[in-house]
Amino acid sequence: MHAVRTCCFILWLTIIATTTFAVGYPVRYLGIEDGLSNNAVTSVYQDHKGFMWIGTYDGLNRYDGYRFKIYRNKIGDSTSLADNGIYTMADDSHHQLWVGGRRGVSVFNPASEKFSMPVYRPVNSGTWHKVNENIHIIKADENGLVLVGTEKNGLLVFDNSLYNGRQMAIHQNGKTITDYEVTGIRFTGKSAWIFVQDIGLCRYEAGQLALTVISAEIPRANCLNIDKAGNLLLGTDTGVFRYITATNKFSNNALPENSKIVHLYTDRAGVTWCASDGNGLYLITGADVPARSFTGPGSRAQLSSNAVYSIYEDREGRKWIGTLRGGINIVEPRRNPFELNVLNRSPDARAIDNFIFSFCEEDEKNIWIGTDGGGLKRWNRETGVITSYHHDAHQPQGISSNFVTSIIHDVHRDLWISTWFGGVNRYRAATGKFEHYTCFNPYTRTAENNVWLVYEDRQQQLWASTTNNGTLYRFDPRENRFGLFDSSLVNIQCLAEDRDGELWGGSYTALIRIDKAHLHHRRFDIGYTVRSIYHDKKNNFWVGTDGGGLLRFNRQTGAYTRYTMTEGLPSNSILRMLEDNSGNIWISTFNGLSKFDPVKNTFRNFSASDGLQSNQFGFNAALALRSGEFAFGGIKGFNIFYPDSVNATTDIPPVWLTGIRINHTPVTELDSYVSGRTPEGEVKEMTVPYDKATIAFDFVALEYTLPDKISYAYRLRGWDNNWNYVGQTRTANYTHLQEGHYTFEIKASNADGFWSPEIRTVSLVVLPPWYRTWWAWLLYISTTLAAIYLYIRYKAREERLKYEIKLAYLEKEKEKELNEKKLSFFTNISHEFRTPLTLIINPLKELLHKNDRDLGTVYRNARRLLSLVDQLLLFRKADQGGEQLKIAPLDIVSLCQEVYLCFSQQAKIKNIQYDFKAASPVITIYGDSEKLEIAIFNLLSNAFKFTPDNGTIIFEVDEEADSVTIVIKDSGCGIDSGAGDRIFEKFRQAQDRQESLQTGFGIGLYLVKHFIEKHHGNIRYESKIKEGTAFRLSLKKGSAHFAGTLLLENSRHKSAFLEELSAEVNLEPRETPAVDADVPSTTITEKKSILLIDDHAEIRQYLRQLFKDKFVVYEADNGINGFSAVERYMPDLVISDIQMEGMDGVALCVKIKQTDTISHIPVILLTGTSAADTRLRGLESGADDYITKPFDNDLLMAKVNNIIRNRNLLQQYFFDRITLKNTNIRVPAEYQDFLKRCIEIIEDNLEDETFSIKKFTLEIGMSHSSLYKKVKSISGQTINSFIRSIRLRKAAVLLLRENYSITQAAMQVGIGDIKYFREQFVKLFGMNPSSYVKKYRHSFNRDFNITEGQEEA
Repeated sequence: MHAVRTCCFILWLTIIATTTFAVGYPVRYLGIEDGLSNNAVTSVYQDHKGFMWIGTYDGLNRYDGYRFKIYRNKIGDSTSLADNGIYTMADDSHHQLWVGGRRGVSVFNPASEKFSMPVYRPVNSGTWHKVNENIHIIKADENGLVLVGTEKNGLLVFDNSLYNGRQMAIHQNGKTITDYEVTGIRFTGKSAWIFVQDIGLCRYEAGQLALTVISAEIPRANCLNIDKAGNLLLGTDTGVFRYITATNKFSNNALPENSKIVHLYTDRAGVTWCASDGNGLYLITGADVPARSFTGPGSRAQLSSNAVYSIYEDREGRKWIGTLRGGINIVEPRRNPFELNVLNRSPDARAIDNFIFSFCEEDEKNIWIGTDGGGLKRWNRETGVITSYHHDAHQPQGISSNFVTSIIHDVHRDLWISTWFGGVNRYRAATGKFEHYTCFNPYTRTAENNVWLVYEDRQQQLWASTTNNGTLYRFDPRENRFGLFDSSLVNIQCLAEDRDGELWGGSYTALIRIDKAHLHHRRFDIGYTVRSIYHDKKNNFWVGTDGGGLLRFNRQTGAYTRYTMTEGLPSNSILRMLEDNSGNIWISTFNGLSKFDPVKNTFRNFSASDGLQSNQFGFNAALALRSGEFAFGGIKGFNIFYPDSVNATTDIPPVWLTGIRINHTPVTELDSYVSGRTPEGEVKEMTVPYDKATIAFDFVALEYTLPDKISYAYRLRGWDNNWNYVGQTRTANYTHLQEGHYTFEIKASNADGFWSPEIRTVSLVVLPPWYRTWWAWLLYISTTLAAIYLYIRYKAREERLKYEIKLAYLEKEKEKELNEKKLSFFTNISHEFRTPLTLIINPLKELLHKNDRDLGTVYRNARRLLSLVDQLLLFRKADQGGEQLKIAPLDIVSLCQEVYLCFSQQAKIKNIQYDFKAASPVITIYGDSEKLEIAIFNLLSNAFKFTPDNGTIIFEVDEEADSVTIVIKDSGCGIDSGAGDRIFEKFRQAQDRQESLQTGFGIGLYLVKHFIEKHHGNIRYESKIKEGTAFRLSLKKGSAHFAGTLLLENSRHKSAFLEELSAEVNLEPRETPAVDADVPSTTITEKKSILLIDDHAEIRQYLRQLFKDKFVVYEADNGINGFSAVERYMPDLVISDIQMEGMDGVALCVKIKQTDTISHIPVILLTGTSAADTRLRGLESGADDYITKPFDNDLLMAKVNNIIRNRNLLQQYFFDRITLKNTNIRVPAEYQDFLKRCIEIIEDNLEDETFSIKKFTLEIGMSHSSLYKKVKSISGQTINSFIRSIRLRKAAVLLLRENYSITQAAMQVGIGDIKYFREQFVKLFGMNPSSYVKKYRHSFNRDFNITEGQEEA
């Protein structure tokens, strides 16, 4: 009974398989559920871009592979479709789509997406009529000719005109027919076949504009076509008839049965497709080959409807079949490489019958298929017979479970099956029975029946892995059972051997290298469930994980490279892997099938749209067949394919911009924003305002087989830095674009990942807001520039005002400075005038009662006054520029020699080394001798003025080829480096008055520079402080530089001015030098000493003559030397002039009063000015009196005597203190006589060096011991100390009163050892003898002065 049931079941499966696996053309369907406006499709057409246009009873559809865009008539809108009923379409040479329907022709402009209706002129009529009747057919050729077949007005011809056409009449039997019906048009070169109902086949000649009747044999037809061989075919209500040109006859019906043919189409292969109304499709492959039906006899109908109204072959070879109620049927040009197999297509079939879990190939004919709940299947590929094995609890020798997890054939040709819930089964083909094996765990003492897989290794050992915490078992053939291998190996999901024979297993978390011999397994933590392991031909070790992607694993180090969805995998769950002959790895996942190229590291993914059973595959359902095919199973059957037949395609579909929206409004409605178009009228450039810069671009790649495999990328150049890879997104949105110029670019990849070149679609110009427009920027810039200009002008005005203020200030300061200089100048003049006047008036006064011995002084100072006046006149003349040079030839060496001699006497007086050197004895130049003499004289005068005694002055004259150089060097104080050329300015004087030895006006160098430049020469100088100055005068030879100046001959004469200056120099009296203290001739006098300090020698000489009879007179020529003289001579009185170089009188007085050792010396100041502030400044400095020049001799003498007399009263007191003569120690009266007697004896014997204690005792009349005790008790000293102190006090008196030297004083008091004298003097007085004398000698001598090297007057 069981055998009968099995045979019946096999017979039933055989019948099902016969119908299930019949393979025809792969057909896809598009209908109203996919977005089509209506399932009654009457016309299909592909335009020049590749878009598919579908005409239906209810609107026009444009299809891009993803969606339909529907165009319908809008009532009241003349730019919309004329009527929703569409019958025919054609594309003209301007790429505009002509659409014919129930109410005429509508011409579609793809740029504006608007329709217009053309017009025609009827025969014998001058008016234009719209084409608004029923249209059967429209055809266009490449020359721009459009033929329109109407129902009532015959053939309309539009020749290279979009809107204006003409009606063609038929001339037959002398009649002109215009109201005829055209049902077929087909171009052949410059002519066209036309079929006219009730008339027959006609021919239109474009050159002759004539329509001629060719054959009236068949009066009625629905369509016509020309096949690849050039044969004309007519489709009628009964069939298809071929027109035979030679006989002008038609052949018999080409169809096997009568059918109404409504459309004929010949494809590129030459096959003519005949669309019938009710009988489907017929195919005619040749003239002598009978037509056959598109669906084979007995096969399932593959078309959605047998009422076929339109056929069209697109550029890729697809056939678009429009049916009356079944929508569109798309016939792919190539068979699907993935053969789909479904085990049970019965309407009553269970889904679990197609849940494929595992495979095993028995031989080339039979394949064992394990299902997840549907039992075990055996499929014979030749016969298609499927034998099914199901679990039956009443059949102990049947399969133990319907959940078959894995199947293998062992070397003994037995079939081993692992099952869920049923353990392991072995099927013996000889008996057709199943043996059951249980995996018993001795540790848990339970049977583990959830067996995930069985595996046979190279040693022909069988392994079984259980899951749900199950362990790994190994088959023991001797005991015929599976024994536990290692309890530590749990949940093994896959087993595989590498090429080295190592066994590898994968668990829920790790990859394990299994040690079959010693159980020393090595685990590699993966972190994901390991579903498959494969070692490929190139020695790559691959590990597939559930969730962790694909791993390229290093077996030695455990390192791996991971591939995930980021690298291109369709899913990170890897189920099974197979390697093809090219080394590619085919991977099944939960989201399709993937082909991986390990060399290029690229993935090509396949999904249900490619013909796969579905996107989800089974865990263990993968098998490489002996035929080279691969089998992969999933939840809806399984696919078998040859890997090498799945070819990669490099064709990339064209990418087009399908729509632009500006601020959510289509650009077709915003024509004002379109600033540029292509010749076809497409948008080339857009210009949008700033506030409308929200742009959306729609684009599409025209792929109609696998549109879901197309990937897109876009960028807006100028905004995006990189490409945006957006997958299948076909819209790019940009919001709030900034002003600027942009270019939108798109590209797409095909199903195999090949990218198209970038396509520039449209340029975009975003206008700035008004406040950022060019004219706004111009306004801003202009305003800014104007502001800057105004600011600069304001600042310039402000700076000018500041400058004017500063200039006024400087001018004021300069004027003030000039006034001060003038004031100083005239003050100096006044001083210089008053001094000679003093020297003139007083000597004259003396002449009243003396002889004229002072007339020489009067004469010299009168001459000096004359020279001062001459200098002023000369300066005035030079300052006004009124002098004229008297140019004549002169010997410059002789001139310089004369000036040199003027100062020879002064050089001797000051002990200055004064040399003159000339390169040649005679050097002739042209010049004004007087001006040159004055210039050279002033330079030499300055040199002597600023060169101290014992200095050096060198006067050199050098000759060069075209010039003469005069150099005057001195070793004076030098000029500060910061002075520069300011020394040549008017009234400029030496700033460091301490270094200047004489006064002046500050006009000398000014005159020098002025005169030298008048001679076209130049003056320069080099100077170093404390080292000296060298002035260099450079004068040109010849007379060329005096062009235009009158030249004199031999006008050389002695300059009167030079005579006056030289006379002044020669009349200078010899200064009496101060007496040197170290001169041996020394005189003791009771005269008081006076120090005279004045930079004017004659004033000093006059004052000396005044005081020499009553006083010892010392002299100094400036304040610095005067202070040194005060410290040296300690005079009783100092008389000083105020205005002196180096240190003036006021500063000298201040310094004297601030020095402790000389602060007691009285000071009288002399000045030539009577200004009150000057007098006040002098008295504030500590001066004892202030006398104005010219002064009265008697008054001066009285003031001097009065001051000295007042000073004598204090000296005796200070002298007694410093000589220790008086003591504050109280001595008893009875000892005063004794002490006085002792002192007298010692003083009487001071000069006796042999005076000793013994002599002392003899003269005093006392014994040595008695004398010692008494002296000790009275003075507190020993006898020797007492004698020594008396000697030292006497020495102090001698040093002060008698002006003894230290040696003389020591000898005088009987101390011959000077060193011993000095030591004892220091012990008694607290200072050495030299310091004592320096401090007190000149300050406290009462009635005498010591004159050294000087005679008393």
